[in-house]
Amino acid sequence: MKNILDEIDRLRMERGWTEYQLAENSGLTQSTISSWYRKNLIPSIPSLEKVCNAFGITLSQFFS
Repeated sequence: MKNILDEIDRLRMERGWTEYQLAENSGLTQSTISSWYRKNLIPSIPSLEKVCNAFGITLSQFFS
């Protein structure tokens, strides 16, 4: 199974985005995103959908 936080990092790095830029592009707060990493939390599906939209991909593509 794919590590969700590692995959978000991979996609973010591909684009050369900081966590702040991901937050800006997804409509989430930077504190939300950084708390996922600090607390090793899995994002909720609605939050993950926002992240996927920022990356221009679907949830299905994210998990494939």
